[in-house]
Order: sequence, then structure tokens, then C-alpha cells
Amino acid sequence: MIAQQWFSHALEAEALEEVENTLKFRDQMEDYYVQFEEKKRRPDLLGKTVKITKNQFPDIYSIASKISEQISAPIPEMFVYEDFYYAMDSKGIGHPWIEISASLLNDFTRKEVEFMLAREMCKLQFKHTHYKTLIDESLVMLTKGYIPFSDGVIEDIAKVSFYRWNRLANYSADCFGYLVCNDIEAAVKAVIKCVLNSEFLADKINVFEYVKQAEEINALNDQVYEFTKNDEQFPYGPFRVKYLMAYASSERAITARKLIKDREEMK
Repeated sequence: MIAQQWFSHALEAEALEEVENTLKFRDQMEDYYVQFEEKKRRPDLLGKTVKITKNQFPDIYSIASKISEQISAPIPEMFVYEDFYYAMDSKGIGHPWIEISASLLNDFTRKEVEFMLAREMCKLQFKHTHYKTLIDESLVMLTKGYIPFSDGVIEDIAKVSFYRWNRLANYSADCFGYLVCNDIEAAVKAVIKCVLNSEFLADKINVFEYVKQAEEINALNDQVYEFTKNDEQFPYGPFRVKYLMAYASSERAITARKLIKDREEMK
């Protein structure tokens, strides 16, 4: 099994603790989501997509099967839907699932799909999706005033806490995806393809020039810039690529890859 300490961002656990302290009425939100929101989505999920099984998109199913062994977790339900955009998202709490756009499966290589699918299965196994769902529900309740004694200030404070954790969790998921696919070029290319939504343009990107944009973002440091950066639920693309490349060359990743290889050879 790929242990969490091999890939998790150093600040993720601390950020999650802050999220847990901020979430209000967690049990009630979980129960409401499972009993109502998940059930409401189920008919459309089955009626407007194609479910991945051993006999339907078997190549994708085999990738998921391999990842499930590495994290000692069951294969989640996976559904392919028609969309122009490259997207893959894990959703749900009680019976979580993964939604994959047809355009992503059409334009991504096997290794790139492996990276993307590993990211989402990581999120399911280590409860990133679970907390992300609760965060989204909590923010809706705060915005609509359903949570008593809340106001705009509390909502803003909660968003900063929630979004910070989600950005860190996505860095962790990227690192897990890399460990599974064991191909930094494929991992980076998958991120860039999602940013540009173009296979053609992604092939023309100078990665090192792209990463320099992270330095430009860091140089924007007045109050307005910082507010904008903190209001991002997901990390910026240049930061993701930079973090991935740094992780891939780190002692932690090298050790993790060796352990994974040794275990695979012992089977």
C-alpha cells in the first residue's frame, strides 16, 4: 500500500485540523447529503453517462484495478460523460464515484489517464473528496444564512481555511498520481492539458517557461493580490507543475518509488 506520508503535503494535516474545527453541523450535513443530494444525482448519473466496468472501457477499468491494489481500496464506480472540456472529478460521501469526460479519455495517453485517475482515487481513499463535499455544502449553507450566528465575516474566514486545505490536498493528490504512473513527463503534461484544454497546444508548451509564471505570481504581494490568491479553491497550474517537479526529484519520492518497485517485484 502507498502510505500517506510518502506523498502528503507537509502542511495538509494541520490545514485539515483547522477545517474540522471550522465545519459546523458536520453530522447533519453528511446525513443530508447522503440521504438527499446523492440520491437526487443517481438517476441522471446512470441515465446520462456510460458506466465503466470490466466489459465497458476495460482498459480504464484495468488502470483503476491496479491503483486499487496499491491503496488497498475497492474500485469506485466510474462514469464517462460527454463534454468538450478535459475533466475528471471524484464526488460523493456515502457511495462515492468518479466522473470522467469523454474528451479526456480520447486525448490523454494511458499514463496521463493513470495519473488523473490515481489523483481521484487518492482523494476518495484519503477522504479529500469527503471533506471537499462537506466544505461545498457548508459554504452554500453559510451563503444562504442557514447556519445560525453566521455572517459575511465568518463566511470569509471559513473560505480562507477551506480553500487553503483544498489547495494543499490537491498537491498531495498530484504527488500520489506521480507515484502511481511513475512518469513525471506524463504527470506534468496532464496538468497542462487540463489548463489549456488542448492536446495540440499542450505539446507546444515550454514547461520551464511556464513554471516561471509561479515566480511572477509570488511577486504579486499586496493586499488585493493576496486576497485573490487566497480565494482560489485549487492551486494555480504553474504552482502544481513546479511542486510536482520538485517532489519527483526529492529524496522522499525517490525512496517511495524504490519501495513501490521492490513490492511489485516481490509479487
